[in-house]
Amino acid sequence: MKKLIYLATILLAVSCSKSQQASDNPKPEEQKPILNYVPAKSINLQAQSKQILDKANTFAFGFFKAVSRHKSENLFISPYSISAALGMLYNGAAGDTKSEIADVLGMDGYEPSEINQYYKELTKALVEVDPLTTLRIANSVWANKTISLKSSFLDLNKNYFDAKVSTHDFSSPATVPAINNWCKEKTNGKIPEIIKELDPSSMVLLTNAIYFSSLWTTNFDKAKTVNKPFTNGDNSTSSVAMMHQRKMDMMYSQMDRCGMVTLPYSNEAYTMNIILPSLGEKVDDIINEIDHSVWQTMLNHRSRSKVTLSMPRFRIESNLDKLDETLAEMGMPRTFTENADFSAMSDMRTYVSEVIQKSYISVDEYGTEAAAATLVNLYETSIGPQPNPAEVIMEVNRPFIFVISERSSGAILFIGKVTKL
Repeated sequence: MKKLIYLATILLAVSCSKSQQASDNPKPEEQKPILNYVPAKSINLQAQSKQILDKANTFAFGFFKAVSRHKSENLFISPYSISAALGMLYNGAAGDTKSEIADVLGMDGYEPSEINQYYKELTKALVEVDPLTTLRIANSVWANKTISLKSSFLDLNKNYFDAKVSTHDFSSPATVPAINNWCKEKTNGKIPEIIKELDPSSMVLLTNAIYFSSLWTTNFDKAKTVNKPFTNGDNSTSSVAMMHQRKMDMMYSQMDRCGMVTLPYSNEAYTMNIILPSLGEKVDDIINEIDHSVWQTMLNHRSRSKVTLSMPRFRIESNLDKLDETLAEMGMPRTFTENADFSAMSDMRTYVSEVIQKSYISVDEYGTEAAAATLVNLYETSIGPQPNPAEVIMEVNRPFIFVISERSSGAILFIGKVTKL
């Protein structure tokens, strides 16, 4: 009998409000640097893990493009979250199914031990690099008590993904609330429900949740936030709360068809990069041009500029429930068919029936809160570097792209696009 596997990922990125800020460190009303600044320590991965991380960032942009292609509206995803969920699934796969998963993740050619070590090493480093940023990454394996899972599969995910493994009666009405309560707890209440129902014949549910909350290194002065027009992707216009910083010392990269400014969080371990297409350019056309190589050139081309920045407050909630189709298109179709081989997980024949991701992000004058859960040579491209100006006026009043990443390792946690406010 065929049994089903579910993958779910949850991500959350949120700006701290006054009520969320610790009482002994209230949010400033005026623009000033963050208090209790502790310099960031660089993440130093083993050589093999560094190589795999480059491949993971290639997957990040490929996955974002593939999802964005079918989503014209606002979009917020965590490539890291879906990658971690697939990493756990990889430990249960065998044969061609295992090869396809590794190939889509960009990790083909590496030994399973090297891939598992990468996830363990990077996750530990990410949560420790900034004591003033809250980053929680959690994994879990929810097993059907009627199915026998191999101890080797469970041990790998416990040892390398720190996964919580629990056994449940999938026919019990208490199981779905238990899964959703776990999701709610791991995302600080921002994503209270990841599934509505569960097939009693399912074998296992693999979940990853990631929660990120941090203050800007230098906040926007709320007194300077004013309503201004934002031109949406459909050419309609909305009045939005536009935040302002004037002549701030920021890293900036000027390209042929877009500009990019880097906004650091807390001790500057984490950053948000805002990519603004030039006037007349469409945001989806820029997304189609950016891959890992282009991204690296954009980062390397940055220099210090005096930036006068205007950008909107924004909030996005995404519910992506057809990611199995996206991943099949990217090169792992066998996983979702009866030809799948998960014999390293169980002797029972099984396949993945669904991959979903729910996410939330809120950005304001003080910082960002985000959460997610998941059940080239640049000079030869059409986005080439241009001389960076000493002073920049960047008004984010039209669709844009944003990337949240860790500075020293380059690990990408979140990517999103804003097309309508």
